[in-house]
Amino acid sequence: MVRAVRRLGGGHPYVDLLKDGGVRTLWAGQALSDAGSELYRLGAIWLAVGIAGADAAVLPIAQSAAMLAFALGAGAVVDGLSARRVMIWADLIRAAVSGAVVIAAFTVGLSLPLLVAAGVLLAGVQAVFDPALQSVIPRLAPEPHRLRALNGLFDVTGRLAVIAGSALGAAIAAVAPAIHLLTANSASFLASAGSIAAAGRRFEGEAQAAAAPSTVRQRLARGWRVARATEGARTILATAGVSYATRALGVGLGLPLLLSQGDVAGGLATFALVMGATAAGDGLTNLVTVALRVRDPWRFLFAGYVLRGLGLAGIGAAAVFAPPAAAPLAMAAAGFVLGVGGSIAFLQMMPFFQTRMDTQDAAAVFRLRYAILSAGAMLGALLAPVVFRLWPPAWVIVACGLVLAGAGLWGARRAPGA
Repeated sequence: MVRAVRRLGGGHPYVDLLKDGGVRTLWAGQALSDAGSELYRLGAIWLAVGIAGADAAVLPIAQSAAMLAFALGAGAVVDGLSARRVMIWADLIRAAVSGAVVIAAFTVGLSLPLLVAAGVLLAGVQAVFDPALQSVIPRLAPEPHRLRALNGLFDVTGRLAVIAGSALGAAIAAVAPAIHLLTANSASFLASAGSIAAAGRRFEGEAQAAAAPSTVRQRLARGWRVARATEGARTILATAGVSYATRALGVGLGLPLLLSQGDVAGGLATFALVMGATAAGDGLTNLVTVALRVRDPWRFLFAGYVLRGLGLAGIGAAAVFAPPAAAPLAMAAAGFVLGVGGSIAFLQMMPFFQTRMDTQDAAAVFRLRYAILSAGAMLGALLAPVVFRLWPPAWVIVACGLVLAGAGLWGARRAPGA
């Protein structure tokens, strides 16, 4: 891996990118939108729990199912449309849905079905918006090293926006009813739509780049057909699905279960420590790797998945083998490795698709990716009741990590043209 990269000259790529007015405008809008989405996530689940208690769990489940369904079915509607218009309308719809929930709170009153319906629409539209955005990013930065940096900028901004959104949510909740978290969310989507309208002229023309498939069936299958025709695409998508399934089972469910059983000291504080270390590994690696020019992008991508798997396995192994007093820190160190691997894989994966396909084909493949990731996460959740009855959580986490590391090694050996 040491020979895989070399440092680029000049300043940090993010500084150079933000000197571009179009990039800066779109970035600011997306930062506000990402922070607003976190406000909605916090506000909606808080309101749902207040209404329905434990039954509020139906909200995140319904949102995951909506992302899967919209990612699979959106091609029948949006294929052949301008990605710029798709993104603007998606933001306007999300602003209207969030605003409608606020209006309902002050008129007819809130209910769990209303919050679930709004959550389903918002999650589904996000599964249309994000692939459209990812497909047109190359128009802002077509050069390979700038393209990877721009993907990294949006990725790290999204992660920082979650932190900012959480802090802003706490501040709003201290002075106003929780429903106004959704008010702020609606405003953030309007800001995002405005930023795309201002910067989006550079996206124009992509709808004519390639004719859309003529029938609904062809449009629905477009992502799969393009992935099959693009050497290496199916390997990346399959490995990404394994990554999400193992993360959902190992981190999303296994880690909280492990810590709640008291096998490792710290409980919720240790969980926060591990997740914070993972975010730190992801963010710091993002800042470093975008300033490197990768010589072997394929193997570097799958080295990320191998590191991700080893980090995940290390979390479980630390819980089993580390001395009790050192276990939380050892798990956090493994979480840092997990984050490093995730950042490496993501920053190499996105340009792979963006530089090999026209905008419409890339959007179709990104929707397919959304569907695969959602299905992987749901599969991990569905396996949990059986798996955790058979094996202790720590060993399940170890097994998940080893499966992912094995998938990374498998992918590395399947380089296009090999």
